[in-house]
Amino acid sequence: MAGTVSETIYALSFYSLAVMCVVAALVVISARNYVVSALWLVVCFVGVAGIYVLLKAPFLAMVQILVYAGAIMVLFVMLVMLMDAGKLEPGARLQGVIRSLAAVAGAVIMLALITLSSSMARSKTEWSPWPVVEPGTTERIGADLFTRYALPFEALTLLLLAAVVSALYLARRQEGGE
Repeated sequence: MAGTVSETIYALSFYSLAVMCVVAALVVISARNYVVSALWLVVCFVGVAGIYVLLKAPFLAMVQILVYAGAIMVLFVMLVMLMDAGKLEPGARLQGVIRSLAAVAGAVIMLALITLSSSMARSKTEWSPWPVVEPGTTERIGADLFTRYALPFEALTLLLLAAVVSALYLARRQEGGE
């Protein structure tokens, strides 16, 4: 009985977080105000962090909240506030096309997920929500980051540096510094 209750709680938690992420993502793409959209993106990121916790990856959940919900969202909100929001408004016709494409893409993804989940339910193999491979510990992630993935890590560092320098240049140009 205890295993059934814990599996039910796990499933309810997972589906609640998944619904929270999907609803937040829908609000992100449908909100007219960019700051409101950014705040709902934070809600989506927190939901993803909750899913990481359910998958027994608390380090990834913490990184998700610190990096995405914290730093990236601060940069996004600053960028939106630096630029004139009126210039960012797409035309009504283009916005309708984008919404139509997003609706079609969402329907295709939802259909694929339903098909996948129904095939998993009919499968005779034993299924577990826990990862088969060893969970990503902090030590393992650190070792991989600085050995196997050292070059992509350095490339990402240069990309972030270029983004910060570009943001500073744009801010200075707006003030009339150059």
